[in-house]
Amino acid sequence: MLALLAVFMLGLIGPAEAVRRRDQENPITNAPESEDDKAVELDIAPPAYPKDSKLTEFTLRGQTANRFFIDPTTLSLEKDRIIRFAMVIKSPTGETNVRYAGLRCSKREWKDYAFGRADGTWAKDEDAEWQPIQELIWNNYQRTLYKDYFCVGGVLGTKPAGDASKLVKLLKNPPKPDPRVPRKE
Repeated sequence: MLALLAVFMLGLIGPAEAVRRRDQENPITNAPESEDDKAVELDIAPPAYPKDSKLTEFTLRGQTANRFFIDPTTLSLEKDRIIRFAMVIKSPTGETNVRYAGLRCSKREWKDYAFGRADGTWAKDEDAEWQPIQELIWNNYQRTLYKDYFCVGGVLGTKPAGDASKLVKLLKNPPKPDPRVPRKE
């Protein structure tokens, strides 16, 4: 009976140890430093305010009642390897949210540099800091842009998916999902 109890307890310890090890070896935070990580972040002013006539809509991963757009004329990828762009979110009631954002593929992070004002100007966020991209059930635009449009490199998506012109092409003509790979919404 004691031997059976010992075997049972070992069975419980094994999975717990595996979870502990997995959490300690988080591939995002413990990844080796890449060239992208060594680059000093550039101080880039927000672009011209986006115009509705130039917006490109993208399809969101997950659930939303809103529509999401990027102005491709504002999309850039500089030597610091940060993808920057003006984004517009439109609600079904007609409200609009405009932001100038950055996405850092190597760290799976997002930063909102500035927000749009009603008069068509930018309000710079002086306290903006990089935040991890999370997987949300509703309005999952950060994760969608990271995973489906802008970042590649296996499971972690550690590299931008090309230069700015290629990113615009991906935005306008996203690759079709592979039916052999289960898609997690």
